[in-house]
Amino acid sequence: MNVKITRKQMAIIVLLVIIVPIVYNKISGAVLGFMQRQAMLRPKEVVVDFPHNDAVNISAESTGRVEAKYSVDVIARVSGFLLKKYFKEGDFVHTGQVLFQIDPKEYQLEVNNSKASVNQYSALLKNAQQELNRANALVKEDLISRSEADQSLATRNQNSALLDAARQKYELAKVNLSYTTIKSPIDGRIGKVNITEGNYVTASSGSLVNISSTNPVYVSFSLKTDDFVKLLRASDKFKDVEVRVQFNSGNWYSKVGKINFVDNKVDENSGSVQMRATFDNSKGYLVPGDYMKVSLVAPKKVTYMTVPQSCTKGDAMSGYYVWTVEGDKSVKKDIKVSENINNNWVVDSGLDSSDRVIIAGIQNVTTAGQKVKIIDAATYEKKQKAGKE
Repeated sequence: MNVKITRKQMAIIVLLVIIVPIVYNKISGAVLGFMQRQAMLRPKEVVVDFPHNDAVNISAESTGRVEAKYSVDVIARVSGFLLKKYFKEGDFVHTGQVLFQIDPKEYQLEVNNSKASVNQYSALLKNAQQELNRANALVKEDLISRSEADQSLATRNQNSALLDAARQKYELAKVNLSYTTIKSPIDGRIGKVNITEGNYVTASSGSLVNISSTNPVYVSFSLKTDDFVKLLRASDKFKDVEVRVQFNSGNWYSKVGKINFVDNKVDENSGSVQMRATFDNSKGYLVPGDYMKVSLVAPKKVTYMTVPQSCTKGDAMSGYYVWTVEGDKSVKKDIKVSENINNNWVVDSGLDSSDRVIIAGIQNVTTAGQKVKIIDAATYEKKQKAGKE
């Protein structure tokens, strides 16, 4: 049987084909929008926890430089030609060890001349004393005048003074002669020679060589004032603070250092305090001039309020804040933080220990006063563990 479709019927069919999808889309969109609005109206889930009170050892880090306890530039104290050196560059030398020899000939001659002068004036003094003794005896017998006796006394005193001067000159000559043999003033490692044998040296020639002590050694560093104050509060005036140093290789030196110097002022340019620690260096691993990472730890534990860094918003410039929950609504709280301890911020102000801080689901909170569904941290952790298993 043939069914004929009229133009009117065809128009109705076309119209239905066009209209039905449009109506369906509008209805389904409205339903979806309604469902979305309903979902948005439902409280979002957030995980809350109280701020933690963590007891930690206060620590700080810095960069330090190894320094010799003693560093001496050896200089010539008398003039002359440098004849010989008695060491190898880089050797370890001991106190009193001979290092250089300056030509001693002219200084030996001066010693000899000075000694002869001492002998001469000693003989003259002896003769003048005998003359004075005779003069005093003759005065008592009125054989010579008092003025003649006084002249003998003056001669005796003059020769005594000349002998004293000759003795001083003799002692100075011996000292200058001793300076021609240059000895090490300290125990330490000797450096590179600056003036070689054959040169004429004077006191103004400068350093012949440098000697640096090797044990113990200093490590000098500086601390920012905030770290300085924290360590000071957590220690006995830094006496019990443990200082460790790390090599560039990443290895830590096995010995623990002790602070032996704290400057009396803050450097106005860097805003830090200069400090220094002493280290045993019996094996010579710490080399003066080397730069090292310095770690300081105070022995006393200090309790701080902390929150996870992951739950904070903001930055150091604009300030930090966290979302908390009061009742079933979100509350924004500005906080002041000071340092990072194990990925937790130390909270100096802005929170109480009773505040419920949102630590997970923060993305679900967009405005203050928003209703939320609370899940405590313990329950959340159990669910997370169960999910992993």
